[in-house]
Amino acid sequence: MTAPRDIFIGKLFELAKKDSSIIFISVDLGAPSLDKWRDELPDQFIAAGISEQNAINVAAGLAASGKKPYVYMMASWAARCFEQIRYSCAMGGNPITILGNGVALGYAPAGPAHEPTEDLAYMRAIEGMEIHSPSSAQLTLDLAIETVKNPKLRYVRLERSVDSTLEVFTTSDNDYFKNGMHVNGLYPGNTGAKKIAVFSSGYLLHRAGKVCEIIANKTKFEVTLIDFWRIKPIDLVALKENVKNCDFLISIEEQALIGGFSGAILESLSDLKINKGLIRFGLNSAFIFENGTRDQLLDANGLNVEEIASKCINQIMNN
Repeated sequence: MTAPRDIFIGKLFELAKKDSSIIFISVDLGAPSLDKWRDELPDQFIAAGISEQNAINVAAGLAASGKKPYVYMMASWAARCFEQIRYSCAMGGNPITILGNGVALGYAPAGPAHEPTEDLAYMRAIEGMEIHSPSSAQLTLDLAIETVKNPKLRYVRLERSVDSTLEVFTTSDNDYFKNGMHVNGLYPGNTGAKKIAVFSSGYLLHRAGKVCEIIANKTKFEVTLIDFWRIKPIDLVALKENVKNCDFLISIEEQALIGGFSGAILESLSDLKINKGLIRFGLNSAFIFENGTRDQLLDANGLNVEEIASKCINQIMNN
């Protein structure tokens, strides 16, 4: 299956052939999807080398002159250029799109230097920054088109692979694209049963779906899985609509909990004056130096499906 990186960059390439204002700046030295840019659109491609800070400043200058710049890098290195994003882009009012490839534990087992588990915390803190985590190939395509139509300061978190079971999204004018969240699955319970909403995003959606299934089967409650593919800004109207009939809320994220997307949900619930509580699951609060695959590391660091489901059931049944 084609990687989200190549899906996004490939679609952007098609659009760039018709729009000379699109400029692609790559910090990565090699990827098949970049070869077309070098060969066919050399005037719209800049190889910045291993220089994330400079790439952001170049992009800010291009945006200021009316171009639509995109900066592609490994997500783990986005922290290097926080200063340039804040001052040159956010404070300067220069819209650029940052493509961060390999989020969270996507580059396991390369070690914690390559596993950005705090990127949501520092990117959420930047004024005017939008944050997207597309979970399907179709949504990745739609997002590429949207970034060209409506340039803004954006951080797009790209997975190294997509789960084919999550290809449930459609295109056009559906509300899921407008409000940044999508009801990914409904696990029905008994008539009149309590209702639970489970929030997740990106790679963890398939794990969250398994958690939903276990909870629904063992409790006979109605469980809904909601994909937060846009983590900032959160649409308060859509959030309120999705939780108004719920008895319990659960979040599952491949992030450190401090500053993660569940924190954004809690802030939004507080602003809405909704006091339902939120059962949160994220990575253990520590750098992960163990060697292993992504799924092995998830299991060993607080995100095992059976353990999450068991903890949820115990807490729900005791309330």
